[in-house]
Amino acid sequence: MSREAILETYSKAATERDPGLCCPVDYQQEFSPEELQHIPEEVLEFNYGCGIPPELRRLEPGKSVLDLGPGLGRDCFIAARKVGPEGQVFGLDMSDEMLQKAERYKQTVVSRLGYDNLRFLKGQFDVQIPLEDSSIDVIFSNCVNNLALEKKMAYQEMLRILRPGSKLSFSDIVSYEPLPAKLRVNETAWADCVAGALCFQDLNQLLSEIGFQGVTLKTDYLWQKGTQIVERYFPTTSLKPEELETITSVRLYSVTVDAYKPILDPNGPCYWKGHYALYDGPAKAYHLDPDPDHVFPAGVSMEVCEKTATVLKNKPHSSYFTVFEPEGEVEARLCVPGSECC
Repeated sequence: MSREAILETYSKAATERDPGLCCPVDYQQEFSPEELQHIPEEVLEFNYGCGIPPELRRLEPGKSVLDLGPGLGRDCFIAARKVGPEGQVFGLDMSDEMLQKAERYKQTVVSRLGYDNLRFLKGQFDVQIPLEDSSIDVIFSNCVNNLALEKKMAYQEMLRILRPGSKLSFSDIVSYEPLPAKLRVNETAWADCVAGALCFQDLNQLLSEIGFQGVTLKTDYLWQKGTQIVERYFPTTSLKPEELETITSVRLYSVTVDAYKPILDPNGPCYWKGHYALYDGPAKAYHLDPDPDHVFPAGVSMEVCEKTATVLKNKPHSSYFTVFEPEGEVEARLCVPGSECC
């Protein structure tokens, strides 16, 4: 897959509305008139995407946020109002055409808001995000992450620029099972947000391996079936029977994803200082991370090191745990692999 094919598709989409590109949610039905009144109507009509990043609805004043692949700037403009003049909104895109139009619409938005907290940047998020380490409170995107050619690098860059304890929140296309090779090499399908989609298991595993915690994937709706994919991308291609069968069985879903950057370095030293943690459910057990010592059965009070106690007292874990502070003075002991301290 080439970046040129992706760039060509979205540069064209900046000037010619493509109804077949992604499967957008109508923002004018999902957000109140007050939340959208500062945005030019044309921006709302060019409604590319596959859902709504969860955190876009919940942004708080003063936050610093980054939108990956903002297109004409719609989600950035919504965020600009929510975070207010004390906040900061960045939009990173690789298309000059998209950036030029976003900058033009920005002037109207700034005029209507009465302040300017918007900055559009050019770059490729799966190469390098041009922002400092630990500088962003929320990263969101809408049907963009699947376009990354170097997905591991992309999520590593996201983790790098997020502040400890901050959130990655996006809407994207995810497949039920790994996509067949015949589909993954189709450039048109890549540019259309199809061929670059990861399956549920691979996306969850990738985010966890890179270092994100509290990863949740929520299915919104079935986005595309295999029969539709065959009709759109292989109408005149002679597919072998086994290829036709595997592509026909593909199911692509619009999924919202939330994940947190750990509030502390999980690889740093830790000491047990008398903390205990109780997992309150609803599952039978809570797997904090891949560490087998970090499995918490429901209703069982367990020793935890000071570092783990700090993690559990913060989002996204705090709603599931009760953390008990030390009673009196406790002699600290270093937690080492293989010991009873977690």
